[in-house]
Amino acid sequence: MAPRTEPCIIAERAAWLVVGKPAGWHSIEQAGGGTHTIEAWLRTAVTAQDSLPGAGLVHRLDEGTTGCLVAARSGQALAGLRSAFSGEPSQHAVEKRYRAWVAAGARDRGQFALHFTGRHRGSSKVTVSERGEASTRGICRWVVLSRGATHDLVEIELVGPGRRHQIRAGFAWLGFPLASDAAYRGSAREGFDQAALHAQAIIIDGDEVVDPDPRFGA
Repeated sequence: MAPRTEPCIIAERAAWLVVGKPAGWHSIEQAGGGTHTIEAWLRTAVTAQDSLPGAGLVHRLDEGTTGCLVAARSGQALAGLRSAFSGEPSQHAVEKRYRAWVAAGARDRGQFALHFTGRHRGSSKVTVSERGEASTRGICRWVVLSRGATHDLVEIELVGPGRRHQIRAGFAWLGFPLASDAAYRGSAREGFDQAALHAQAIIIDGDEVVDPDPRFGA
């Protein structure tokens, strides 16, 4: 099964929908125009989304990251879900699970709580430290699913609000950068042109949506 090259709707509920995002697509419209974004695609593919800020998207994924991307279907749902994804008080409970290929040798299971801050304007990386403000803190838990000679497949729970490059920079800081993640010096893995990271599942108020990808153990 070849990797997805075009977005598609993989789940629809009364208040929200989930887009299956391919690699190489930005989540939101970019400065300077261009239409190769999930936001622009949603406005055309689901015309009701055109009336919502950001086409209803409640969070973002990096350009190279594939998998589950959530959009609200009304203004009320948008406010509540954005609060839940950003860690603010909300009537919604959200869980986010990812899969990644990381450099071999990580512990069977573990957790990190680190701080992620931007570098100079235009930098493609973030700075990671053990101390910082609450607003920069990112928490991940992981379990190794399988091991290989050069890379291990891990499942990651992103706890609370996500920070920019949280999984990518966090594992690199631990010494296990993601495969094919050039920004954080990850070694190449066949089948990946960018960081080997997939938003495998999203759970909203107990309702789980999974986007299987055979490159990540399906």
